[in-house]
Amino acid sequence: MMMVSINCITYNHEAYIGKTIESFLAQRTNFDFEILIHEDASTDRTADIVRSYEAKHPDKIRVIYQTENQYSKGVFINRLNEERARGKYVALCDGDDYWTDPHKLQKQVDYMEAHPDCTLCFHDAYVEMDGHVHADWRVIPWLPENKLLASTKARTYTAGELQLLGFIPTMSMLYPNGLIANAPDWLKDTPASDGSMKLYVASKGYAYYMPEAMSVYRYGVAGSATTIWNEGNRERDIKRHEAFIRFLDTFDTYTEGKFHEELELSRISFEVGLHRLRRDHAALKSPRYDRYLDRFVGKDRIRPYLMVKQPLVTEWLIRLRERQFA
Repeated sequence: MMMVSINCITYNHEAYIGKTIESFLAQRTNFDFEILIHEDASTDRTADIVRSYEAKHPDKIRVIYQTENQYSKGVFINRLNEERARGKYVALCDGDDYWTDPHKLQKQVDYMEAHPDCTLCFHDAYVEMDGHVHADWRVIPWLPENKLLASTKARTYTAGELQLLGFIPTMSMLYPNGLIANAPDWLKDTPASDGSMKLYVASKGYAYYMPEAMSVYRYGVAGSATTIWNEGNRERDIKRHEAFIRFLDTFDTYTEGKFHEELELSRISFEVGLHRLRRDHAALKSPRYDRYLDRFVGKDRIRPYLMVKQPLVTEWLIRLRERQFA
């Protein structure tokens, strides 16, 4: 029986895709797995590199070569690639990230097989930036407010807790096949479909976190979501925040309020960001946003406190810092 289908989406990853595929092939398992690659009409040599691996491992690697970029057309690429999956589980890893532990899949499948109610297994990852892996920089926790839910030990999470935890390494996710292939269309209507996917699959059971760093997340790759978000396009960032809020409301309705408390706290965080982007300082004075501050403790509370309670001072400090480093 095919146990795992690896879902790899790649576009203009010429510098990275080889190492990514090698990390798949390096997996040591007592079960069969397949590598499903969706090559989204790259304009560099990504497709050529993928073809060379496909030719060497035709029994293991199956590829879709697009002639037109599907992501730009709004196609839900993850679902498109998973519709042909034969494995009992699906593991995610985009073409610019890679795995480091050859036993990663075995460890995750062993847990999932022993705990059939678990619908998402994920783990920690190291961060690579400018070609250097930072052994002291892990994805979890990513932001200060995540520290309240982040753990150095294995633990379970509900879908609501996952939303408050924030970003989890996409290349660490493993879940039962069929969940995304049969998911509602609104999953793709967010600026980060991997974020909506994690909530959806976790809502079908629960999520289990392995504290081991078994992969590497490449940060700052050209064209990646994190790079685009950090470009400082205010109008685009406003639309992004609005889209996240719409998704949270949709997911809250879909799950019939089961995770409402956590989703509401997350919604408040996006509202704070939206008001700041719109420079609606009066709206930030609402007592509603005191709950946002409660997510921070100690010195981590200083910056968000100034953002909410003293937004004009915060903007002045940001402009001053920008001039210093200009």
